[in-house]
Amino acid sequence: MINDIMIAQKESNRLTGGRESRHKSFHESSLPHRTWSPFSREEGRSKRGRLLPFTGHFRCDIEYRIQTNLFTTTSTYGRSFTHRFTVPVTTHKKDALQNDCSNGGCCNPLNCFTIVNSTVWGTPPAHTSWSLVEHIIICHHLLLLGIFNQHPPSVIQIIIMTKITISALTMALLIRGSNAACDPEIVLGATCDLAALETAIAGMAECTTAQLFPGGDVATAVEELCKYDAPVQFVEIQGTYQLDLRSMNGGGDVKDGENSFDIDVARVKRFIDNEMDDQLISWPNYAQREEYNAANGYGNNGYMNNFNIDPVAEKGSCKLKTAMCCFVESAKDNFVDNSDACHHDLSHSPQSNHVNSGWSLYSGDEPTHCVGFTWKDGEDSDTYKGNALFYASLYQTATKGYMGNIPGAPMCACVEQMPVVTKADCVTARGAGLSYKFAVDAATGEVSASHSVTMTYSDCGANDLKAQVKAVHSDNTDILSAIDEHLVGESCDVANANYLNDEQLLVTSAKNEFKDLDGAVEEGRAWKQLFGEGVFFLPPDFDPEAADKEMRADINACRESEDRYCLILRKCPSCTVESHKEIVYKRITPFNEFQEGISTATTMDIPNLFMNQWREVNNKINVDYELYSSIADALAGTNAWQVADYNTNDNKYGFPRNSGPDRYVFNQWNSYAWNGGHANQHGFYVEVPGATTSA
Repeated sequence: MINDIMIAQKESNRLTGGRESRHKSFHESSLPHRTWSPFSREEGRSKRGRLLPFTGHFRCDIEYRIQTNLFTTTSTYGRSFTHRFTVPVTTHKKDALQNDCSNGGCCNPLNCFTIVNSTVWGTPPAHTSWSLVEHIIICHHLLLLGIFNQHPPSVIQIIIMTKITISALTMALLIRGSNAACDPEIVLGATCDLAALETAIAGMAECTTAQLFPGGDVATAVEELCKYDAPVQFVEIQGTYQLDLRSMNGGGDVKDGENSFDIDVARVKRFIDNEMDDQLISWPNYAQREEYNAANGYGNNGYMNNFNIDPVAEKGSCKLKTAMCCFVESAKDNFVDNSDACHHDLSHSPQSNHVNSGWSLYSGDEPTHCVGFTWKDGEDSDTYKGNALFYASLYQTATKGYMGNIPGAPMCACVEQMPVVTKADCVTARGAGLSYKFAVDAATGEVSASHSVTMTYSDCGANDLKAQVKAVHSDNTDILSAIDEHLVGESCDVANANYLNDEQLLVTSAKNEFKDLDGAVEEGRAWKQLFGEGVFFLPPDFDPEAADKEMRADINACRESEDRYCLILRKCPSCTVESHKEIVYKRITPFNEFQEGISTATTMDIPNLFMNQWREVNNKINVDYELYSSIADALAGTNAWQVADYNTNDNKYGFPRNSGPDRYVFNQWNSYAWNGGHANQHGFYVEVPGATTSA
């Protein structure tokens, strides 16, 4: 009986949240899925195959009312429920469940309750085949409602009002009893897809995909088996979506439960002992997330919040293909403090902290241990990223006792949803000998999928997540620059100062020798600040004409001594692309006459040109001006930029729009009217003629 209960519990997870539900809907004659026993690996594996007999998949409506018989008074709990689900109807009879307590029924050790027909609300249908799965579903509702905390289970009756059995679902019948003359095991090799299957059966007489999957969409059937049946689903490790969600957010039974630590991590430890080294683990994906994700901009998928790897989802995350966990305490006396938490924008993880906007700034004194991993699409690190996530999260909790989240942030997430920290350790998961196979049950024709692999887990070479990201993604300049915003190095000081000034308009005591200082020195030349934002904040003259007149005079000041216009320098430490952290504007032709606002064919407002409305008229690259990434290049006339971008309307994108040395470079523009670009911490400076130094 214990095996039946384990199976029923597994199936309950399937119907109430486990992502493994998708592939099981294909099977009409039996229910193949992975289960692993708390007793031994071998026992768990032996449970694959036909586990519960039933007559088919049906969509059922069960409406029921909970009634309690307390002492001599019969009272109605006062709520009716309708539960619709797709379920394999088994040969278990209702009367067999009514006295199931002695054999370990689904509510054991809570004792049993009784399922009875009601004649008060009408005669129920003649069909009386009630499965353990259905028993579990009703029991699950009772537990959620807290009924067992209010009334003794022995006096509870569940009165079934109706049960409607509809025709078998079309989509659930993709895999019928196969009549193909195929080998019992079909080895696909290291790839699981339709092409691999077709190659594997090419030499088998009278074995075709159409015979393996009669009457259905073969491609979809194979895809579902490969995606949901072959690997271990992440939800199988702990058992439910809610446990996974709460764990990744820093809570759950391990952190907040009433049991001892060893009891709460027992299931994860069993997986570590019995399954971890020879199982491919899928990325967290749940059936109950699909409808919500599709309706709220997270894509057509079931990914958990903060782990959405859908590249086309409007609100997808994981653009940096990097995930990280940061723990703040341990159930054991072995916590290693390896990082400092800097700050967290609460709007980056609203589904964890339930806050739409706001920010948290951390002192850096709180003990914090961060560890993460990265992957590259199409490579082994992509295949085994689910294993890497398990190793960085649940494994650390079960073996080291690490738990808890940085306040306001998830405990584990894609790095974009995590707090900014100084650094993080790095782990990898590698597989060897990965091989998929399909099994065909000779008696039923049922097709199931499985795999074999040998896994190894270790620290990255330098045990430095930032270094690993830059090594793996050396060909992706966007990731290379963006990771610096999340893993900021030895100190939080500069990162926090930039964040506060950039997002919250708060000025800290961050040292900056270029702030508001006439005569500041850069590359042996003296400079005067014109205007700037953030920690470089300096507005131009309030009168636009006066501001333009002053800037023209400053630029023209080098004509006599240098026989050229004075250079204009933009310093931008908040820019995320190296070529844009320092840009030098070298004017070649005279400016048009002043007129406030946007440039025209005959007029120009020079401060506005640089600050808000970068346009091409009288400002064409390598005709009217040149751009360089260093003062030395500008003075020598070498390595001039070749690609320019401008506003073509009245947009408020300032210097240099999306211009770049040899290609368009996006979002490095400044704007004193709009938000959005990365150049929110910058200052514009003009060269001071004749003030060269030896510095």
